[in-house]
Amino acid sequence: MWLLVLALLTQAPAPSAGPATSAPAATATAPTTSSSPAAATVVASPPTGTVREAVVEVKGWYERFMDYLPRLYEKLIDYVPHLGSALFILLVGWWLAGWIKRMLQRLLTARHVEITLASFLSQLCYWLIITVVVLVAMQNAQMETTPFSAVLGAGALAVGLALQNSLSNFAAGVIIILFRHFRVGDEIETGSVKGLVEEISIFNTNLRTGDNRVIIIPNGSILNSPLTNNSAKFTRRLDLVFNISYGSDLRRARQVILEVLKADQRVLPEPAPDVIVTNLGESSVDLTMRAWVNTSHYANVRAAMLEAVKLRFDETGIDIPFPQHEVHVRQVP
Repeated sequence: MWLLVLALLTQAPAPSAGPATSAPAATATAPTTSSSPAAATVVASPPTGTVREAVVEVKGWYERFMDYLPRLYEKLIDYVPHLGSALFILLVGWWLAGWIKRMLQRLLTARHVEITLASFLSQLCYWLIITVVVLVAMQNAQMETTPFSAVLGAGALAVGLALQNSLSNFAAGVIIILFRHFRVGDEIETGSVKGLVEEISIFNTNLRTGDNRVIIIPNGSILNSPLTNNSAKFTRRLDLVFNISYGSDLRRARQVILEVLKADQRVLPEPAPDVIVTNLGESSVDLTMRAWVNTSHYANVRAAMLEAVKLRFDETGIDIPFPQHEVHVRQVP
């Protein structure tokens, strides 16, 4: 259509070279009557010079576009391989990220890692791979990746500074779950806190105390403090100290404690229980009872031993002394 307009305009007659006049264009004035108002219609033709300048400008644009078109085509042909390789990298990277995500989640699930942590780690790995793939594809497509990398780095730094404590607890939770320092149901002691582990989350660990209270501890505090896991082994040695007076029969007291141990079926025969003298105090002889029990029976056997030994000592006349001091009074003449 532009070619048709150009052809018509170029065939228009040139303006006459006569002298220019100041007379306006032809006007036609309609006759007026007393019953209708006067009306005037002016018909003016556009300036021929303006139209010709517009035609010349359009023709220039068209010619420049036609001259640039071959070079644009050559550049497009040269860019097609880069664009194709970038698309190929995106497709392969997207497939590889999904495959690694599924394999990682299966591996963590097979190792009995908590489902929440397994899903979070697999998703995190997936998006990290996607980010790297996008950067590689942009670089292969001859696109500038420095600003994008700078934005990612600045964003990661800002998030890291804002979530410093949370990220520390998260990292500690990952370490606790992966290395299995303790599990749900274990009895642990950390700092001044002791209880059964009810839940291990990504950021916190919930403990239930003996009086049915729940203590929420940040994972970072657990990992940075000494930790005692009382349920780590299936068996546990029970150590109890019994004090007898110096006037009581030591051999008889030892025999009574061993009889109490043998009477309880929860005490394991191997390793064999034993009673030894561990201290000669100011007012008592200390006998230490050592017996192996199942970890699940530890608290009940301990309470039962204390009660049974005290009753047998009362029956056999073995005294458990209270702290006392002898005072010697000397009269000075």
